[in-house]
Amino acid sequence: MQKTVLVTGAGSGIGRATALRLAEDGFAVLLVGRRSESLEETMALMKSNEGHVSMALDVSDRLAFHDVLSEVMKDDIGRELVGVFANAGIGGANGFALEASEDRWDEIMRINVTGVYVTLQTAYPYLKAANQAVTHAVVTSSVLARFGVPGQSAYVTSKTAVLGLVRSLSVEWGADGILVNAICPGWVETAMARASIQCMADDQGLSYEACHAQQCAVLPTGRMSAPSEVADFVAWLMSEEQRGITGQGLDINNGSWMS
Repeated sequence: MQKTVLVTGAGSGIGRATALRLAEDGFAVLLVGRRSESLEETMALMKSNEGHVSMALDVSDRLAFHDVLSEVMKDDIGRELVGVFANAGIGGANGFALEASEDRWDEIMRINVTGVYVTLQTAYPYLKAANQAVTHAVVTSSVLARFGVPGQSAYVTSKTAVLGLVRSLSVEWGADGILVNAICPGWVETAMARASIQCMADDQGLSYEACHAQQCAVLPTGRMSAPSEVADFVAWLMSEEQRGITGQGLDINNGSWMS
């Protein structure tokens, strides 16, 4: 049986870095994302295409996700799904806005909360059936789940909500040998982070470089994480050596929040 891991949001950033790392570790990777072009770019970066599959779909679409994953898991190579990284998400400001067209609450909740829920529930029967002592589900939350940020009510709420989902599913699925955890990254050098910093820079009349330095200056380490660092952490969380951590929100934030 080919050990397989599903990664959503695999077309860029943390998702891409994690897909590449898991492939290096010998897993077949199911790459999920909204844009097939981005997934193919990730696939092209892998040393071998053996066993990897690109699945372009909306993670909040229950029926499509179920049908596509069912088809892939029936293929001829004999797969078992041993891990899922529910990483797909969108950033952006706003909860309530006076003009409905400006209010992104529904969009952000649909992708960041419903999308995670659909991903995990779709993967659940395969994780349960895998022939190993434990299997793993990891969710991407955020350091912003730890504190409030003005103008980011929808995003903060969505990333806080998935921590509750992780806690509940870790209890529900524990007897099935499925460990469920979330990572809570701080600033990571991704396109999403760059877009956020550019917005902050524009609001303050700063250059991108000055605003980036401003954000790094308040971190104890003085730096932001690289996507590959987060990928290394996720890879360990999904390893067979990790058998005792579940129901946790695990912080990788360069000290921006300390419990």
